Amino acid sequence: MKWVFVGIISLFLIVFQTVLLPGLSSSFYCFDLTIILIVYISLHFSHYLVIAVIAGMGGIMDSLSGAPFFLYTFSYLWIFLIVRLARQLVFQTSVPFIVVVSLLSVTIQQGIFLFSLFARQEYTGTWPLNVSLMLQQIAWGAVMIPLGVGLISAGYRRWQDLIQRIARIRETRRN
Repeated sequence: MKWVFVGIISLFLIVFQTVLLPGLSSSFYCFDLTIILIVYISLHFSHYLVIAVIAGMGGIMDSLSGAPFFLYTFSYLWIFLIVRLARQLVFQTSVPFIVVVSLLSVTIQQGIFLFSLFARQEYTGTWPLNVSLMLQQIAWGAVMIPLGVGLISAGYRRWQDLIQRIARIRETRRN
């Protein structure tokens, strides 16, 4: 049932980011919201299916974004690998650790996006704007990703409670 929860949250974040968020005037400064779920999955789940789920989310975002294909998939997989490595080396999931991981995650994705611009030779000379935008997105990520991970954790606990209540109700109806 945890994968159903992840699917629902993933669908919500992807729809929110691709449909609702572009209508807001400040959406230009927003980082990729699905990084929140990638960090949460990387910290809390340890099954091999995680890589397939993350690659699937990246494929969906690649299809919807119009960016070069495998850009989101590649960045999500790198974020997953670095968060898992950092978690194994540091052995904690405290708030400062999640803030550092958030900074790394948004920086990794921004670096991959910037590299793809240079690789495709689509540099238009707006370098100060790009650096300013990247720094703003990194700052937003440092604040919002820990909050989002906390909200998803609380939501997952409530989800588990709901599933257990439904199982108890089914059990009492059988008897």
